[in-house]
Amino acid sequence: MPFSTDSIIFTAFSLGIISACSLPLGALSTLLWKPSDRSIAVLMSFGSGALLAALTLDLVAGTVAKGDFYPLAAGCITGGLLFIGLNNVVNDFGGFLRKASTTMYHLRKQEYRKFKKIFSMAKRTDVFSGLSDADFKVLAAAIHHQGVKKGASIFTKGDPCDNLYFIDTGNVSLLDPVDKVTAKTLGHTDDLGWLAFLTGTPYRFTARAVEDVSLWVLPKTTFFQLLHDSPTLAHAVQHWLRDASVTHYLNAHHGLSKEAIRDWQDHAIHTIVRRGIFSSAVTIDHKAKTFCKAAKQIKGFNFLAHLPQRELQAIADRLIFKKFAKGETFFHRGEEANYLYIIEQGTVSKLDAVDYSVRSIDISSHYSFGYMAFFTGGHNTMSAVALEATEGWVLRRKDFNDLLTVLPALATEFKKFLQQQQVLLYLKERQGLNTDTATKWVKNALKNISTGKKINPVARIHFDISEHKGAPLGIWLGLMLDGVPEALVIGAGTAHSGLAFSLLAGLFFSNYPEALSSSSGMRQQGMKFSTILLMWTSLMLITGLLSALGSIYFAEVSAAIFAFTEGVAAGAMLTMIAQTMLPEAYIKGGEIVGFSTLLGFLTAIFFKTLE
Repeated sequence: MPFSTDSIIFTAFSLGIISACSLPLGALSTLLWKPSDRSIAVLMSFGSGALLAALTLDLVAGTVAKGDFYPLAAGCITGGLLFIGLNNVVNDFGGFLRKASTTMYHLRKQEYRKFKKIFSMAKRTDVFSGLSDADFKVLAAAIHHQGVKKGASIFTKGDPCDNLYFIDTGNVSLLDPVDKVTAKTLGHTDDLGWLAFLTGTPYRFTARAVEDVSLWVLPKTTFFQLLHDSPTLAHAVQHWLRDASVTHYLNAHHGLSKEAIRDWQDHAIHTIVRRGIFSSAVTIDHKAKTFCKAAKQIKGFNFLAHLPQRELQAIADRLIFKKFAKGETFFHRGEEANYLYIIEQGTVSKLDAVDYSVRSIDISSHYSFGYMAFFTGGHNTMSAVALEATEGWVLRRKDFNDLLTVLPALATEFKKFLQQQQVLLYLKERQGLNTDTATKWVKNALKNISTGKKINPVARIHFDISEHKGAPLGIWLGLMLDGVPEALVIGAGTAHSGLAFSLLAGLFFSNYPEALSSSSGMRQQGMKFSTILLMWTSLMLITGLLSALGSIYFAEVSAAIFAFTEGVAAGAMLTMIAQTMLPEAYIKGGEIVGFSTLLGFLTAIFFKTLE
C-alpha cells in the first residue's frame, strides 16, 4: 500500500480520536465537577450550534457547490430515517437512558402504548365498556404504573379507597388480617377494590403481592371528574349502584341494613343526575376530637406539639382510626414505609433488624412508631406486631404530602425536623445511603417543601436499573448510533479535500457536553463510573477505526455515491441534533439555549476563517 494511502488512513484515525477524545474527557469531568442542568444546557446547545454550522459550511455547502444536490438530499433523508428507526430500537432495549431527551421521548411513546393496553383491560369492567375514545384518553392520562415487590401491601384493611387497581402482571392475595384468612387470589386483568371504589367505603381486606406485581392505578378524583362530564359513565354508574352485588357488599361487609342501602342508592343516583357526583356509603372513622386532645402528648417525633389547633384539626381529619387484633402485624422489615402509626391504647412490639442485641422494643399508649422511615420515605428496618388488642391512628404518605402543601406551620416544623443530625445518621445507618447522597436528599426535600412539591422518597432515589437488564448495552449502542455518522464525515473529509478545522472543532465541542450530560445521568441511575468510562473510551477508539475505514471506502467511490454517503451521515447527525441534543438542552436550560446555540454557530464560523 502506498505511503500516501497509509498516511491518509493514519490521519483519519488520528482525527477520529481527536474529535471523540472529548467523550472520555466529559466522563472524567464528572469526577471533579457536578454540573448543573443549566451548565449542561449551555454546553450542549453551544456544541449543537457549532456542529450545525460545521455541517452546513463544510459538508452540505461543498457538495451542493459541486452539483450533487440530489444524491446529497436522498442521502440526508435516508440518514434521518435510518437514525430514527435505529434510535427506536436501541431505546426499547434500554438505550433511552443515555439522555434526558431520549428518556422523555421514550416515556411519551410508552404513554401511548399504555393507553392502548389500559383501553383493552378497562373494557373488561362493564362500567367502562361504553365509554368513547375521548373518555378513555382522560382516564389514560391519569392512570399511572405502580410496581409492588413480593410480600408488600398494596392497601390495608380500613384504608380509604382512593384508587382503582388493575393487575397487569403477577398475583395478589386478599387477606383479612384479623381472621388471617385469604379470601381469594387475583391475577392478570383483575381489578382490586372495585366495590369499595364505587361505594366510597374503606377496604375490607388487605391486598398483598404474592410475587412481584405490576399494577395500573386509576385515581378516584379522575373518575369523579369524568363522571361529571360523561353522560355514558354517569348512566353506567347509576345502573351499577342498583346491582345486587352492591347491596350484598354493603350489607355483609359494612353492616348496613337494606333500608339504609336503598336510601343511599336513591340519594347517590339523584345527586349524580343533578351534580355528577355522589357521597360515600360509609364514612371513615377519624376520632378527630380525641386526637386533637392527645396530640401534644404524643411521643416519638415532637413537632405536633408546636402546631396551632387549626392545623392539628386538619391533620386529624386525614387520620384513619383503626383497631388491630392481638398478633396482627403492622409492617414487615423491608417494606416501603407508607404509613405512620400513633397508638391511642394498646401495646406494640418492634423487632430491631439492625441491632440484634435488642430483642424487641415495646411501645404503649400515645407513642408513635415507624416515623423515621415514614418521614424519609424509606423502607422499614423493623417489624411491628400488636402484643394485645390495640387502637390508634394511621396517617398515609399521600395525605401527609398533601398536608405539607397547605399547612405552613407543619411545613416549617417538618423542615426543622429534617435538618436534625439524627435524620442524616438514620439515612446512612438504616437506609444505607452514603454521606453525599443523604445530604443531597435532605437538601432536595427541604427545597421541595419550600416550593410545594412532593418529596422524593428515599426508597426511590435510585432508578432500578435491574428492571432494564439490557440498559448498559442499550446505552452503549445508542451512543455508538450517535457517533457513527461523525466517523463517516471524518473519513470522507480526509479521503478527499481534507477535513476542515471548523468541522473538527464542531465535532469536538458537541461530543464533550453529550458525554458530560449522559455520564452525569448514568451515574445518578447507579451505573459504575468504570463502566461509563469504558463505554466512552471504546466509542472514541471505534470512532477512530471507523474514520480510518471510511477514508479507505471514500477514496474509491464515485462522486454520486460520495455525495449520497455524505448525505446519510449529515442527515443522521442533523436528525440527532434536532431530536436529542437541542431538546435535552432546552429541557435543562430553557430559553438560554437559543443564545448559546448562536454562539456555538458563530464559533464554528470563526474557525472557518482561520483556514
